[in-house]
Amino acid sequence: MVIRRLQALYLRYAAVHADRLRGVPLGRIGRRIGQVERVVRRGDVIEITGWAKARDVKVTWAGGERRLTPNIYRGDVAAQNAIAPETGFEGAIPASARHLKLHAERDDGEVASVPLSHPDEAVPNGARRRLRRAFLRDLTKSLPTIAQYQWRPTAQRKTAVKRALGLETAARGHLIDPAWLPAHRCEPDAAAGEEVTIILPIYNALPYLKKCLARVEAGTDLPWHLIAVNDASTDPELGPWLEEWVAERRGKVTYLPQTRNLGFIGAVNLGLEAAERRGGDGPIVLLNTDAMLPDGWASRLTAPLEDPAAASVTPLSNAAEVLSVPKIGPGIALGDGDVDAIDRVATTLGVGPVTDVPTGVGFCMAMARPWLAKVPRLDPAFGRGYGEEVDWCQKTKALGARHLCQPRLFVEHVGGQSFGSEEKLRQMRASNALISRRYPVFDANVQRFISEDPLATPRLALGIALASRHRARLPVFLAHSLGGGAEIAMQMEIEALGAAVILRVGGPRLWQVEVQVKGQTTSGQTDDLSVVKRLLRPAAALDLIYSCGVGDRDPITLPDALLALRRAGRDDTIALRLHDYFPLSPSYTLLEQGEFLGTPDRDNIDPHHTAGRPDGTTVSLAHWRDRWGALVAAASEVTAFSHAAAALAREAYPDAPLVVRPHRLPTQVRRVRAAHGGCIGILGNINHQKGAWVLREAAMRHPGQTFVVIGHADSAIPMPRNVILHGAYRREEIADLAERYGVSGWLVPAIWPETFSFTTHEALDTGLPVVGFSLGAQGETLAAASNGTAVPLEPKDTSVARLIEALYLEIAPKEAAE
Repeated sequence: MVIRRLQALYLRYAAVHADRLRGVPLGRIGRRIGQVERVVRRGDVIEITGWAKARDVKVTWAGGERRLTPNIYRGDVAAQNAIAPETGFEGAIPASARHLKLHAERDDGEVASVPLSHPDEAVPNGARRRLRRAFLRDLTKSLPTIAQYQWRPTAQRKTAVKRALGLETAARGHLIDPAWLPAHRCEPDAAAGEEVTIILPIYNALPYLKKCLARVEAGTDLPWHLIAVNDASTDPELGPWLEEWVAERRGKVTYLPQTRNLGFIGAVNLGLEAAERRGGDGPIVLLNTDAMLPDGWASRLTAPLEDPAAASVTPLSNAAEVLSVPKIGPGIALGDGDVDAIDRVATTLGVGPVTDVPTGVGFCMAMARPWLAKVPRLDPAFGRGYGEEVDWCQKTKALGARHLCQPRLFVEHVGGQSFGSEEKLRQMRASNALISRRYPVFDANVQRFISEDPLATPRLALGIALASRHRARLPVFLAHSLGGGAEIAMQMEIEALGAAVILRVGGPRLWQVEVQVKGQTTSGQTDDLSVVKRLLRPAAALDLIYSCGVGDRDPITLPDALLALRRAGRDDTIALRLHDYFPLSPSYTLLEQGEFLGTPDRDNIDPHHTAGRPDGTTVSLAHWRDRWGALVAAASEVTAFSHAAAALAREAYPDAPLVVRPHRLPTQVRRVRAAHGGCIGILGNINHQKGAWVLREAAMRHPGQTFVVIGHADSAIPMPRNVILHGAYRREEIADLAERYGVSGWLVPAIWPETFSFTTHEALDTGLPVVGFSLGAQGETLAAASNGTAVPLEPKDTSVARLIEALYLEIAPKEAAE
């Protein structure tokens, strides 16, 4: 039985770490240049993803090839390997391709070639052995944590076991620094008063140029002079328009039109020469035409240059690599007005020590003249433009300079307008190689910055500001860290919403704050609810939504926490989603002594309906109902996902504003033909409440019958040999797996009243007979389906026998008819 339990645990481990099964290292030990991470089939194509420190990557097969350019930002890879982050690749090839090989060519011409396993072929034995060794290593390290869980199985200890085995899916952010989030607005930076010289290289992109110049005029709060270098733009409208604009601003603009294209570096150097001739002590700002400045930008950007050691200052942006918001990377696009709204939040961030960064970013970078006197020009060795500001920053850093970020300023960078994307990608690769040769420690410094991320709190705050722009009412979900159905349903809802904040419980800190917006997620941790409140200030209105709090260390406090987040004088609302019955009882499945006995009365004293607190005291069910009842009373809506769940909730809270709104179902599962004398299928992951003991008893009563769990089984409940554990699956695979295993009917063995059952719907979609107990959402769904049968749970001593008998009765006529 121990072997069977380990097998169940290994299947779950393998599902989470499945990428290792077909992953292939690139290069010999000591010469490793990358990794093929995933080779998976999606319909008619095979998707290949990985990373490589190479100038070229391609996949070949019998009769074809496909290039996969390694230019995707991979901060995780960079942090682990101390290399430039633009190393990721991904692409798709036809699923019919065979004899796959991947080739990665290094900058020195050496080629690493590796065979790839086709997803339809058996996983190579070597890959299986590597994953088993990793499992045994992680299992050994996790034994003390597992022992604690076995001794006292709590939700918190279950989370600890998952974390120890690498099975936890929720991201963990940096600690939130409350110094960035003052309770009251900070005074703005004092304007330095000196004239700012703005160098603007121009090459086409007239619409962006017009917007850029309009913002320079409207938003610059210091005296300014513009040096505009028209780098031989080919747009016939640009030159005349710009000449007229300059003529109307005599004395404010130096115009340098060129007849030959110099490239970005040449244009900037020409502007630096002009600035030097004009003289003055004020700072110089490099500005791209696709940089959109907010009001009052100049004083904030240049204020840190009062430090004589400061050579450059760069703001935060939507697309500025290590200075990007909401997360480090190549960035995201903004909508109209976003930059101004986000910048208004940036001005509220705390005034404290400025942050040193590995390099400035030249789209909007203030430069101190004393340091320009030491390194007066950008290096033309970097061609037409990419990496030149990194080089200047490293040269001045070697002389003792600091390079700083001003997080209290946010500037939009539209991105990719100065040079074509193909040219930019080629230049990026060449420049990265040159930077690595000149400054061998630079990549390591960047990765240290990424790992420590001293700007994590400003990123999170401005990310929430962006999410608040995306949604007029910002959804804020209180969620757990255990994954499963509640997490899947919440993520589906967030995907439809487009942006949301998640307050996650059950982690190392009381609150894990996550913001999801425009396909990016950033997060931070805190024990202070007032910090969470300050982060949420930008939202005009909050929709505070309880999703699931199972696993929190002191869940009796959660209702008051959500109520405390509702702001006086704002149009904030509270809602609950009944993914389980936690608001009704600490026994979130409503099981009592392993059985469902209905909704417990508030005076029930069974230990399963009480909760222990960190201070050793016990919360009675009556007290639980009082606190959670206050949240229910404040809610505008309590959503149940089935009539059965709504009925149980109404017994506990008769006045709750309940609505029944079943989950949106994806595309139906394909119908399958029943297998004669086939096996009995169980769909989804099963544990105690999902009927693992029911399955075990059924399998032991019928040793000649094969059962297959398409999903995982709780490793604490050993299964007999006639139970096959398939492990992880995708929804689109259900019909194929049912046919592969010869499923003739489905069993839904859950013994708790599910609030909604995706797996019951999916099993019914196959057209095969489906049998389960007559309780909860699963019983409601089965009773309404032509191929479903709901069996009474009582009397319990014969329930398993009756369940299997009912399934056999349903299977037999189908087999006879076929």
